[in-house]
Amino acid sequence: MKKYNVIFILVDGCRVDRIHKTPIFEQLQSQGTFFSQMISYAPYTLASMNSIFTGMYGTKNGVDAYYKMFKLNESSKTIAEYLSENGWYTQGDAMRLSLVSDRGFDKITEHDEKTTNYEVVHCDMLDEIVEKSNGNPFFAYLHYPKIHTSIVEAVFSKYDDFSDEYFAKKNQNLNDYDSYLSTAGHYLETIFEKIRSLNLEKDSIIIVMADHGMGVGEKKGERAYGVYTYDYSIKSFSIFLQPAIFPKGKKISDLTRTIDVMPTILDILEISHDQNYQQMQGMTLLPLLDGKIKKSFFSKKSSQERFAFSETGGLYGPWPSPNEPNVKCIRTNKWKLIHNTTPNTWEFYNLENDPGENNNIYDENSKTVKELQKKLEQIQNE
Repeated sequence: MKKYNVIFILVDGCRVDRIHKTPIFEQLQSQGTFFSQMISYAPYTLASMNSIFTGMYGTKNGVDAYYKMFKLNESSKTIAEYLSENGWYTQGDAMRLSLVSDRGFDKITEHDEKTTNYEVVHCDMLDEIVEKSNGNPFFAYLHYPKIHTSIVEAVFSKYDDFSDEYFAKKNQNLNDYDSYLSTAGHYLETIFEKIRSLNLEKDSIIIVMADHGMGVGEKKGERAYGVYTYDYSIKSFSIFLQPAIFPKGKKISDLTRTIDVMPTILDILEISHDQNYQQMQGMTLLPLLDGKIKKSFFSKKSSQERFAFSETGGLYGPWPSPNEPNVKCIRTNKWKLIHNTTPNTWEFYNLENDPGENNNIYDENSKTVKELQKKLEQIQNE
C-alpha cells in the first residue's frame, strides 16, 4: 500500500447541521466522502481528542473527564506513535498542549487562540513539514479553535448556564454561531490553497472533522457544550479526501464514531495493531464505502453494527462533575438512551421522530431500553 501523507484538520466545535451555510464545506463534500452521522465520545475537546487519537473511549484510555489532563494511560497507543514508528514524520499544532498527548510527535506546538492568525501559522507549518519530512510521508495535525474562542468571548464570559437572557435568544445565538463558522470557512479555503500549491493532494489522505458540536441555547443548563450529551454537542462529522480511496461526492449516513477515524487511517496504510497495547474500540470505515462487507486489514470488527457511546461531566451546569463523567449515553441511528447518574434519571428519545430530543419516552419496561442499558453497561466495562 502507498505510504500516503495524513493531513488531519480539526475544526473545533463545528456543528454538522450548520456547515451548509459555508460554501467550502459543500465543496469539500463534493471532492470527498462525507460521514454525516459521526458521533463524538465526549462533547469537549480534551476527552474527544484523546479518543480520536487512540481509537478508544476514555473509559479505556484513561481520559474521561475534564480534570484528566495528562492521564492517557501507557497501554493506549496514539496514532502519532503508530505512524512515527512506521516511518512518518509527525508534527502538530494543538489549541493547548494539555489537550493531546505529545507521544509520537516529532514536534508539537501551541499558540494563543485569541491572538493567533491560524491561516498564517498553519500555512507556514505545512511548509516546514514538507521540508522536515525530506521526501518521507508525514502526519500533520492542524487544530483550528476560533469557533471555540468566539463562544468563550461572546457566551461564557457574559452568561451562566441558567441565564434567561441567553436562552431566550436562541435564533440570535444561532446567527452569531454561523458568523463564527464563516471564519472557519475562510481558514479552510486558505489551507486548501496551500495544500494545492504544495502539490500534496495526490499523495495525501486529508481529513476534515470536528471534535464535537456546539449548543446555542437549546437546553437550559448548558450554554454551549460539555454538560449534556444531546445531539447538538455530540454530533461531529468527517470528510475524507483521497480520490484513489474515497469516492467524490459520496455521503454516508450510517452511524459512525470519531473513534473510527484512527482505525480507518491505519487500515488504509496497512499498519497492524500493536499487540503490546490495548485493542482499539473503533472500527475501520472502509467497508461502508461501497456497502459491502470486507475483511479489514486492521480490525476483525469492521463489519459489526456500530453503537455510539458518549459521556461527560460538566464544569458547570446542574450537576458539575469535572473529575468523573456523570452523564452517559448510548446512541443508534434511531434511538438514544441517556443516564444522568447524579440525579439517577433516564432519558430515551426516538431521534427519527424527535431530533430535538424534546419528548422523553423513557419506560423502564421497554424492550429497547433494556437492550440499550445492557449495551451501555457493556461498553463501559470493555
